[in-house]
Amino acid sequence: MARLRVYDWRIWVGFGITVAAIAWTVRGITLSEVIRSLASATLWPLMLVPVIQILGLWLRSLRWGVLLRSLSDTPIQLGLLFRATSVGFMVMNLLPFRIGELARPWLLSRETEIRGTAALGTVVLERAIDFTALAVIGSFVIFSHQDSLPGWVRTGALIFALLSCIPLGLAVLLRRDEGALLRLTDVILRLGPEAIAAPGRDFAAQLSLGLNSLKSGRDGLRVLFYTFLIWGVLFPIPYALGLLAFGIELPLPDLFLATFTTHVLAALAVAAPSAPGFFGVFHFACRESLALFGIPPAIAVAYGTALHLGYWIPVTLVGLVCAFRSGTRILELADADLGKAPSGPHR
Repeated sequence: MARLRVYDWRIWVGFGITVAAIAWTVRGITLSEVIRSLASATLWPLMLVPVIQILGLWLRSLRWGVLLRSLSDTPIQLGLLFRATSVGFMVMNLLPFRIGELARPWLLSRETEIRGTAALGTVVLERAIDFTALAVIGSFVIFSHQDSLPGWVRTGALIFALLSCIPLGLAVLLRRDEGALLRLTDVILRLGPEAIAAPGRDFAAQLSLGLNSLKSGRDGLRVLFYTFLIWGVLFPIPYALGLLAFGIELPLPDLFLATFTTHVLAALAVAAPSAPGFFGVFHFACRESLALFGIPPAIAVAYGTALHLGYWIPVTLVGLVCAFRSGTRILELADADLGKAPSGPHR
């Protein structure tokens, strides 16, 4: 990973989008209105949100362990997977460019025989599975709202679906003919400088191992089951708890739909470039989602603020604790050379 530079244009684009999202979110409301709404919220449902978020890290770790199974001769300890996952999401909360996605496989490569690039392939596949799950849920949301959703949601859902097709398509090609795909990669690399051809071939081979990690139908079913638990059951719960905490009373069908609408729109919003931690874009998604159900903007922003803090604070703290216990420094993660951790001869 390249060293972070404050003059990198991508950092400023992310911060610009965050500032614009915050400005749009707070239009027409005052800070005092949001504070009053926060003060009137019922506390106990919000106290459950951090528990759900940490449980989400645990389920992600279980699923990642299944994807990694074919890359290691020995089972990888769940504690190690949870530590790498927690630190990775903490890094995404604190550093730009979603470096946490690269930090996870790099951390794993330091303590196992798995190459970082192979582990990265499983992360790419994992993200493709997540995108596909959200596309399925999103299609239900879009169908339910039909023409009432804003255009950016329909566009974002289409982008999600297209992005999920790329790594899933690669995984299918790898299962059908891995050699042919790698030979095509080698032909492409030969068009460039020789200095990057050899490391490029190694990177492609290791990445293909991760993308092709699901070797059995049983493992595939386990990944599918964990994905359903994560995106279909666990992650929507905080949004339902938020509705309960802020006394948002809706008919049961609308309550269910509001939960999944906010769930999907928030996922689409945080997928966009933004400052670390998804500040602003998450709140924007909550306001726009709840507006579809007639919820006043001040309450919707307070709702988004409470849920965002219920994610950001516990996930960041757990990641910091895991990083401290493993002797990992945040700046080390920012400068990590993926797949070439200095410890261990197999690197």
